[in-house]
Amino acid sequence: MNKANQSGSTIVVIMVVVVLLTIIGAMAMRGSIFGLRIATNSQANNIMDQNNDASFYHIENLDFIKSQLIGTGLLGFPKMVDNRNKELVLCYRSSTSKFYQLGKASLIYSELASGSETVKKEHIGGSSNMGFCQINASKSDFVSGRGAAMTQIAVRMSGYSEDEPFAHYQIGTDAETGKLEDTLRVVVTSTTVMPVLSSATNKTINDCMQNLSYIDDPDSSLQTVSECLSEAGVPFKTQVAEYNLGQFIKKYVAPPSA
Repeated sequence: MNKANQSGSTIVVIMVVVVLLTIIGAMAMRGSIFGLRIATNSQANNIMDQNNDASFYHIENLDFIKSQLIGTGLLGFPKMVDNRNKELVLCYRSSTSKFYQLGKASLIYSELASGSETVKKEHIGGSSNMGFCQINASKSDFVSGRGAAMTQIAVRMSGYSEDEPFAHYQIGTDAETGKLEDTLRVVVTSTTVMPVLSSATNKTINDCMQNLSYIDDPDSSLQTVSECLSEAGVPFKTQVAEYNLGQFIKKYVAPPSA
């Protein structure tokens, strides 16, 4: 074999080795990217779960509940007759010291107008203090200063289905003579969204957050927050909890007389 043939064989071998190394490197990089995506998704799910859990931790605190039963409270305001078909919405903001302030909350409800269903919104503290979480330059509506996630909470009153009569009454209580307020079902919806993991525009996400959390009519043309975010491809998680809100009688046994 002459030198020319040897040189040609060497070049072929080197090229094959280079191609193999390139393929192996590309496969390794692809595997690393896939692993990173799995880790990112897992971390995102954990963050969203933690934020939703944190909102319910505040709401279920006994001292907080006692303070929110008044007319302007988180539970008292939706309980008012005029507000029972509306959702009270607030944004869980890290920039505020209080979990809930009526002046930074909004009401949202659906209404029939000219034969079509529309969404109505009322910003109790004005449009500059709306309860809907919105993406802005200051990132003031994010749960933390990192600007990764926003958590929005909606509170509404819900009736009881007709197939469970008296299910919410205390045993041994006379509904007519007991002189107790009607027991109501409170539905709390917490939705955490991570805009940083989405290619959707800020306007799209902001518009989605200004929707109802729940719609009774399955034939309604309106979208819920979850439906809108899902359609826009925005990562989010929603948790729903139901509570009974009412007066309860506590039996008191007098001590025996001396």
